[in-house]
Amino acid sequence: MRRNKPTTWYWTALAMVNVFGLIYPISLLLRANSVDENLFATFVLIAAVFVLVVIDAISIVMADVVTDRR
Repeated sequence: MRRNKPTTWYWTALAMVNVFGLIYPISLLLRANSVDENLFATFVLIAAVFVLVVIDAISIVMADVVTDRR
């Protein structure tokens, strides 16, 4: 039985979502002028990474399930 895998466009789209999802938190961190702004930007970056990890895990599992049914 041949197993279908997600195509290259899927991985490219997932990578672009990750890059675009991290642009704002990284720009916040780079523009921080005080300790409070730096702390806030760090927490936003950590939260964004956590959310992206969860979204990536769910989308990879869903892509595997969808390609197995074809």
